[in-house]
Amino acid sequence: LTLLFGLASINTLTVISVTRYIKGCHPERGHCISNSSMSVALVLIWVAAFFWSAAPLLGWGSYTDRMYGTCEIDWAKANFSTIYKSYIVSIFICCFFLPVTVMVFSYVSIINTVKLSHALTGLGDPTDRQRRIERDVTRVSIVICTAFIIAWSPYAVISIWSAYGHPVPNLTSILASLFAKSASFYNPIIYFGMSSKFRKDIFILFHC
Repeated sequence: LTLLFGLASINTLTVISVTRYIKGCHPERGHCISNSSMSVALVLIWVAAFFWSAAPLLGWGSYTDRMYGTCEIDWAKANFSTIYKSYIVSIFICCFFLPVTVMVFSYVSIINTVKLSHALTGLGDPTDRQRRIERDVTRVSIVICTAFIIAWSPYAVISIWSAYGHPVPNLTSILASLFAKSASFYNPIIYFGMSSKFRKDIFILFHC
């Protein structure tokens, strides 16, 4: 379940970055972002997360019970089995490296577009309020993605390092794992602190 929700989280952030990229760099293609396309994206997000998290239960990869009360992928078995190593390398590439690459490309492109040109000018120019909303959403998304990358990078590096037979101190492994899993904790804090719309919706929800 930890892996399932973790993968769903990074997949969701990747999709958000792509939508920000389309709206920020290719506003003429904004019609592609519709309720139906987002519904398909949500289905794919969870299908992909379920596939990678269920694979060890079906024999491709393996889970192990850690001493500090959590179940994780058994990275050490990669030393003894090509199948286990292929799973670890595949999940690292498909579920960490590629999503991070997409997010970095998307937000760097958005920043460059804002600096070098006025992509949102001309026919169909949005209002100042719409621009401000888009800018705020993009800013929040960048911060969340950056925090996610910072949180998960040590864990990903240590996992690959361990999978190729290099020893990792238990304390280092524990700290990297706990730090990675804390990523879901500060997402709502970032939203609440940086998004006035999010705060407004929360206040309405709880009748404040």
